Amino acid sequence: MEALDSLEKYGVRANSVAYSELIKCCVADGTIEQGKRVHEHVYSNGYKPKTFLNNFLLNMYIKFDLLDEALELFDKMHERNVVSWTTIISAYCKCKLYVEALKCLVRMQREGVKPNMFTLSTILRACDCLGTLRQLHCSIIKYGLDSDVFVRSALIDIYSKWGELDNGFCVFDEMLTGDLVVWNSIIGGFAQNGHGDKALDLFISMKRLGFQANQGSLTSVFRACTGLALLELGRQLHAHVIKTEKDLILNNAILDMYCKCGSLEDASSAFQWMSEKDVISWSTMISGLAQNGHSIEALKLFESMKDSGTKPNYITIVGVLFACSHAGLVDDGWAYFRSLKRVYGIDPRREHYGCMVDLLGRAGKFPEAVQFIHEMKCEPDAVIWRTLLSACK
Repeated sequence: MEALDSLEKYGVRANSVAYSELIKCCVADGTIEQGKRVHEHVYSNGYKPKTFLNNFLLNMYIKFDLLDEALELFDKMHERNVVSWTTIISAYCKCKLYVEALKCLVRMQREGVKPNMFTLSTILRACDCLGTLRQLHCSIIKYGLDSDVFVRSALIDIYSKWGELDNGFCVFDEMLTGDLVVWNSIIGGFAQNGHGDKALDLFISMKRLGFQANQGSLTSVFRACTGLALLELGRQLHAHVIKTEKDLILNNAILDMYCKCGSLEDASSAFQWMSEKDVISWSTMISGLAQNGHSIEALKLFESMKDSGTKPNYITIVGVLFACSHAGLVDDGWAYFRSLKRVYGIDPRREHYGCMVDLLGRAGKFPEAVQFIHEMKCEPDAVIWRTLLSACK
């Protein structure tokens, strides 16, 4: 920031490109106070910077999660272009303020600014119902952006999220698809919604057309294999991945497939082979061991996870409690449950309460299980009551 010090000392003003480079440095170094200094200097002496520079400042505040500061700047801008509006819409979506994002899109169009492919692919995340999605789809067609790769991919993703696979497939199938991003979206959509057979058919079609599978498509295919319990096909794909890919997300998908297909030997081998492991890797393996009758090994692995310095998440503790339940370790289960908030800062969820009810029920402690349900901090659902009733058999 010596350059800024010199500018302030001698009362000199740099050009917009120089200031944009200073802002980039502030973002890269994580120094928001220095970024605010640049902002203050740019606006000093009544100077009104160009939209180009204001957009850099907007982006800086968004990167630092300072939405209020970004909105204050946005409201003061005397000119706002499509980049300005898209930046704010993206920020609203990032903060899950979807209603505000949609209102912003309306304001943008009323002010005569035409949304581009980045605006529309971003705003699709704000869809709160199918009616909103269909209106946005119509706007996409109106602006002639229905052939854009990113917009098509985002449309397929959001239709898949809402379970509208037919509409998602129509978006995919209405024109020749020459981009891997769109293929990944449609394959992922079918795999995530339990249509593994269709996902595999599309993957085969994609390969026949000469596309090279990447992390996105392969992860979806492993998910399809998991849903269909196609262990042998999963092994063949794994052999292909070993030769070409070393990716954490993909490795986690492989691990999940082996665990859910009941092949713990393959799962253990894949887990040991992984050069990098995150909380998902550890949690998947712990849950896999617990669900396949290896509770003690699951608890030992949990201790190894803690020794590695990886912080457990709520899914990890679900696997641990499941292991305690099936091993009949009531005291250990209580200890892990009580450590949720105190040690790991995790608020108990229904899954944790359900595991504890199962643990107490399997141990024949029916009165304690009933009392535990009454003391829960959330309303018991049908699964918890069903778990309690199962303990009465």
